[in-house]
Amino acid sequence: MEVRIATPEETGLVSALSVKLGNIALFPQQSIIALLEQDEKIVGFAAVQTAQHAAGSWVKEEFRKRGHSYELRHALDSELRRRGIPVYFALPQSDFEKHLFAKYGPVTEHLSQVRHL
Repeated sequence: MEVRIATPEETGLVSALSVKLGNIALFPQQSIIALLEQDEKIVGFAAVQTAQHAAGSWVKEEFRKRGHSYELRHALDSELRRRGIPVYFALPQSDFEKHLFAKYGPVTEHLSQVRHL
């Protein structure tokens, strides 16, 4: 058995396996992947991935319910795409945030773990 760091070219292969197993997709230039191999076949992996995460939003009360949250979200989404960042994460904490992010697309609740290096 051998443990090694995957090459950038192997990211697509490991990403497909990750998605098939129900994990998230792994993106080139954003992931570092450790592979466990036996007889040159992948028998395990662990990955870390840099990611943008939603860090908050706010609209003054008298300007709410006019679509400004969507305008702000659209501006951010466009800028992230321009920079080549394909995905970011939201961890909504309050019922309002859950409702807001649910309008933008699928939202699931997860516990997040922070690894201090």
